[in-house]
Formats: sequence, C-alpha cells, structure tokens
Amino acid sequence: MRIRLPKRQPSPPGAEAFLAQCCEALDRSIPGLRTALMIAGLVAAAARTGPIADFLFVAGLLFHLAISFERWWIVKRTR
Repeated sequence: MRIRLPKRQPSPPGAEAFLAQCCEALDRSIPGLRTALMIAGLVAAAARTGPIADFLFVAGLLFHLAISFERWWIVKRTR
C-alpha cells in the first residue's frame, strides 16, 4: 500500500531570487567595508577619538580575519 504525500507548495521564485541577490551583494561588499573600517579607524586614531577609533579598527581587522579564514577553509576543504 502506498502513502500519498501532499504536494510541496513551491516558494515564490521572486522572493528566493531576491534573497540570494541580497546575500551575494552583501558578500561582495564586505572587502570594501573592511578597508573602509580600517581606514576610518586610522583616521579616528589620528584625531584621538579613543574608543571609537579602537572599535572601527578592530571591526575592520575582524572582517579581514574572517575573509582570510574563509579562504583558508575553502582551500582546506577542497584538498
């Protein structure tokens, strides 16, 4: 005896495509954001703003480390 499974309702292709496009755009913007944050941190440090400079520079540095880790992880996984 066969059990009939209900048909899957497809998600609207527009929403899925929009989400994929947004994620891809965000992924492409991170290297630029990393550079902008590090430069802003250096400028803020030159202006002696204290914790703001530290935050900006460390945020840029963390983005840099995340990108480096992602590249390392992809290389390690494909070998």
